[in-house]
Amino acid sequence: MNFSNNRFNDTREIHGFTKDEIITIKEMVVKLKSEDSEGIKIEDYLKSKLHLSTDIYGHYSSYIEDLKNFAESYLLSTESSDYFYLKNEVLEELQVISNNLQNLSSNIRNVKRIAKKSTALDAPLQKIEDHLKESTHLGSEIQQSIKDIKSVHEDSTTLWTDINRIKNLNFKLNKIPLSIEKWSEIKELVTFIISLNDVFLNKRKKDKKERILTFHFEEIYQFFYSKDENKIKFYSDLLHLLYLNKIFEVFQGEEFINILERKEVIQNLKNFITPLLRRIIEEKLQEIFVEIEDFDLKEKDSSINLKTLKEQKIGTFLPKIVDYYILGLEKSFQEKIHDVIEAEKFEEITSFYYNKIENFSAKINEIEDWILNIENFLNPYENITASLRKIFSNVSSEIFRRKNEYLSFIKTVKDEEIRVEIRKFISDKISEVNDLIRVYEDEASFIIKEEFPQLKRIREILNDYNIKIQKIKDSVFKRLDSVKTNDVDIYQVIKYWEDSLNRKRQQLTFLMSLLLNKIFKSFKDLIEKEGILFATITEITEQTENFEGLPLNFALSSFLAEKLSEEELKERISEIKSKINQLNNSLGLYQVEAAKLETILTNRVKLRKGISASDVQCTVCHKFINFAKDRVITCPFCGSTYHYLCVAFWLSKYNSCPMCQNHFLEPHSDLFEIEEDQGLERY
Repeated sequence: MNFSNNRFNDTREIHGFTKDEIITIKEMVVKLKSEDSEGIKIEDYLKSKLHLSTDIYGHYSSYIEDLKNFAESYLLSTESSDYFYLKNEVLEELQVISNNLQNLSSNIRNVKRIAKKSTALDAPLQKIEDHLKESTHLGSEIQQSIKDIKSVHEDSTTLWTDINRIKNLNFKLNKIPLSIEKWSEIKELVTFIISLNDVFLNKRKKDKKERILTFHFEEIYQFFYSKDENKIKFYSDLLHLLYLNKIFEVFQGEEFINILERKEVIQNLKNFITPLLRRIIEEKLQEIFVEIEDFDLKEKDSSINLKTLKEQKIGTFLPKIVDYYILGLEKSFQEKIHDVIEAEKFEEITSFYYNKIENFSAKINEIEDWILNIENFLNPYENITASLRKIFSNVSSEIFRRKNEYLSFIKTVKDEEIRVEIRKFISDKISEVNDLIRVYEDEASFIIKEEFPQLKRIREILNDYNIKIQKIKDSVFKRLDSVKTNDVDIYQVIKYWEDSLNRKRQQLTFLMSLLLNKIFKSFKDLIEKEGILFATITEITEQTENFEGLPLNFALSSFLAEKLSEEELKERISEIKSKINQLNNSLGLYQVEAAKLETILTNRVKLRKGISASDVQCTVCHKFINFAKDRVITCPFCGSTYHYLCVAFWLSKYNSCPMCQNHFLEPHSDLFEIEEDQGLERY
């Protein structure tokens, strides 16, 4: 039984009955019925017309079953090669069988309609339809497993075959599995290999029982080629399948290959691989070459000629192609983003060119992968691709480097775009603040230039009273002037006037100071708000008061620190230290002022309590008492002074001085300090 082109006892092709054939069969059946009442002749006649006498479905059943076992073991396994030509040859055979079974099924159904009462055809019809289902299902599985060959370099079987023809190594035949040995193509191959070894053994006169069946690859290739050169692709797939499944393998025997033969094989392999690799590069990088021709790279090289360039060695022209292409992309990219403002458009352009570099890198990797895969066919000459591996490794590294440079450039551009955008935004906001300040100055200046109603009213009152007082003074002057010639001593009278009005003048001055003080207090809040507003104008924050005078610029350092340069870090540290010094100076002034006030407060409290000692200790805990901060209780009988918390429990229980035992806690005696807030802060 063959994988393809089986004769099936001269029933290679079964046609469906024509209308005339059906009429002829019908007439014959009618005639036989009149002659043979038992119908034996009718059944024999129908079987002959339906090819059932040749056991056609038996042949189909054996083929489908054997092919199914073979396909499951070798063609449909997850690790199987493509076997494009072998699978298609088998599919053609299955298609022939399926067509024959369909026609046979149709013929049987037509005959059954003629011989209405006949049931002899039911069993064959069922078997045929079962075989048809099996054939269709198996064909569908094989069809789904086929991977189309788009180019020469993707045809792994042809590559393997051509390379092995060049190497022409010595192989040995191993044991043939049962699922393979029944096929005619395999039987013929084994017979041929045995015949080769029989001739060799007859010359060497060795014991045939100890023999190993060996052969050279070119010998079995020529054997199949002589059988049918039109099916050599099919036979090559079959040989590849046998090799991958270790049915034959390279024989490490006594065969010796001299240095000259080895050099010739290596050179022939290089001559085979190089043009093939150039064809792959041409195919994979065709779009790249077109783009390079469209790029304006005169600044780089005014004499770029791709046709001449591709004629150079692969190690020479491929790195140049990489350089030209990426340089052209970068130049085109910079031209397109030159006037781009929108962030979305910028992202779209950068993604477009990055994808182009990624696509270029992927194509180079595909070519490199092909070189690595073909090394599996070159053993023991796999080192001949070492130089190619090095070329593509360098090219891949260069693409990777240029791609990272591109990413860094994109990041720099994006960062600069963001910085420019932020600078513009900040500049606009500064302009807004300056405009607001100018408006504030104008409004405030206008108000300041106006006279306050209270001051205006006071001035009017003063003018009114000035007139009235001036009238009084004039009347006094006239009166005194009228008596000056009478030699009346009026010194004491004038002195009395001066003394009286001096005291009143002092009272009026004090009243005016009260008025000014009230005005100051009234506007103090406004002054403080203005101070806070313009003192913290450099702070970029929604809630300035939360930072208590520390600008957010300093707070930003907490999450910007990792991104600052060394110079920026030094500058930031210097600014913060300067701020700390300012705060320390202010803190020192406040601390001195607080100490002065605490001293005055301590003296007053001690004076009020009648304590003359400079340092007073709590009678319970013996710690020195700070009269400006601590909440204390003093016994009015013995003068013992306690911290409030030190004696509170005792007093709540015994209501007497721990020292003199006098009962002294009386309602509303005001013995406790009244500075509740102070005591709560302390304790």
